[in-house]
Amino acid sequence: MHEPDFSLPTSVSNDIGAITAHADACFAAGRHDMAIVDYERVLATQPHNVHALHRLGLALFRVDRLDRSRVYFDQALNVAPERADIWEHRGLIAALGGELIAAEAFYHRAVALSGGTASLHRNLGDCLKLSKRLVEARGHYLEALELEPTLHHAVRSLARISTELERYQDAADYWLRAWSLESTHLPDALELIAALSKAHRGAEIDSVLADLRIRFASDASALQQLAFALNEAERFRDAISIAIAALAVDPLNGWLHHNASYAFNMLGDFPAMHAHAVEAARRMPDHPLMQFNLAAAQLRAGDYENGWKQYRWHEALPENHDLVRPAYPEWQGERVTGRRFLLVGEQGLGDQLQFLRMADWLHRRGAQVDVWVEAPLGEVARSAAGVRAAWTSAPPGPYDYWCRMLSMPESMKLELPMLPLTTSYLRAEPAQVQRWRTRLDAIGAADAREPPGKRVGIVWAGNPAYELDRYRSIPLRQWLPVLQQTGVQWFALQKGETQNDAVASRADSSVHRLGPEIGTFADTLAIVQSLDLVITVDTAVAHLAGACDTPVWVLVPTFTDWRWLTARDDSPWYPSARLFRQRELGRWDTVLDEVAQALRDFVAD
Repeated sequence: MHEPDFSLPTSVSNDIGAITAHADACFAAGRHDMAIVDYERVLATQPHNVHALHRLGLALFRVDRLDRSRVYFDQALNVAPERADIWEHRGLIAALGGELIAAEAFYHRAVALSGGTASLHRNLGDCLKLSKRLVEARGHYLEALELEPTLHHAVRSLARISTELERYQDAADYWLRAWSLESTHLPDALELIAALSKAHRGAEIDSVLADLRIRFASDASALQQLAFALNEAERFRDAISIAIAALAVDPLNGWLHHNASYAFNMLGDFPAMHAHAVEAARRMPDHPLMQFNLAAAQLRAGDYENGWKQYRWHEALPENHDLVRPAYPEWQGERVTGRRFLLVGEQGLGDQLQFLRMADWLHRRGAQVDVWVEAPLGEVARSAAGVRAAWTSAPPGPYDYWCRMLSMPESMKLELPMLPLTTSYLRAEPAQVQRWRTRLDAIGAADAREPPGKRVGIVWAGNPAYELDRYRSIPLRQWLPVLQQTGVQWFALQKGETQNDAVASRADSSVHRLGPEIGTFADTLAIVQSLDLVITVDTAVAHLAGACDTPVWVLVPTFTDWRWLTARDDSPWYPSARLFRQRELGRWDTVLDEVAQALRDFVAD
């Protein structure tokens, strides 16, 4: 089959009408380069031809020559300022060039002239949405739908705006409408699941999911995206079901194994998580995330020999591309006697507190150890065992060796039986401890509600910026079975916004809030050393208590971090720690009942 011939007949080469008709035919057929040549020929003879100016601007726009396109639209508007369609197209060019204020003005002029079309209100909505004027944008998308109820773009835009405005029920309704308009459009289905999840409309997710299972039953790529969306929506059992079904279609798909591994991890099924992590890493040998997830699985299983070698992959993760690399030899296990050694902190504050113990290990082997940690830990790190100096910015050096804290285990060939390496490696200044003990004594003496008893610190929430914090933190009101224990003086070590939970909770009457008085981690360390027990969710305070050998009970969620291993209630890292493990994601009631019983025994002892 031959392509149609779009060449201009010689017989009409000087006929403006024929040239225009030929240009229009080329334009309609998508032959924009040929149309541009013809429209330019027309304008060479008729420079004020509005049709040619407008169509030339459109043709140039279609071939991404926006600067020239803008020139011809402006010329067309000079000739025909009453043409709303040209104003609209001029607005589109301005918007694409990032000139949002100008675009808005062009669109409003078009609306004033025409009363508005569906496409015009849609484009004006897009412009306002880019300017973050969401309420105004919403109004124009609604206008577009009044004129054209099936305008898919406007429905999807309203759904996204509703999400940004946290109107989750509206967002879910709009995504349902978008899905009904184009039910073969997988991206809409994925966003619909996310919206229904935020709106807590699980039954409708079930209905959509049943449809998708059938519609994409043999499409492994679509099922992979669906499994990911279900994980994002925290429908972990459904994600597993979809991923397993998709693996029957495409057993070599590493992402499907990854999706299954993540979901099994969240539910606390670590053998299944481990198996799929192994397969994901095997299918994607050069992918940093798959390799790092395998390291976490190995470490959680206690396979330190392989896990620490594999852990090096964390340096290749995108978020770690800017990790510092001091200009000294990186330690690979060489003798350190008499050597100046820089131990570099990394990852979270809890990680750095846990691995500050490596300074003492190095010091006992003859090294002179400096540590480089984040600013909040500077004072605590200066008093750590084996530390000569602690820095919170790049130290001047020089050093014979440096090593990241979490790379130390690989080079020192750390195995579980070697732990904890050292205990009580963090100690607050004696004067600071005495100051806080005096403060706690004063609080106890002034408290007529309870006779002096065990002093117990409590931390019920972690950093709310952590994406899974809602599964790790426990609202204070749920702690009532624990806080009702007699013979206990409670001290809240909570900092930040969550310390205010104690104000709003009925438990406030029994908890002394120290948060407003705590200035630094050194204060928290001194307080912890003055307590009989700390009960905490998995936060930096757990590491602080373990590092100074204060008894600490740690409540860990189903997706427990690798450092807490599995199926044990103690920690080789912290001999003073006792673990209380959640058995069902999101449910803390049975865990808190266990803590309450253990506390009764602790008080009675």
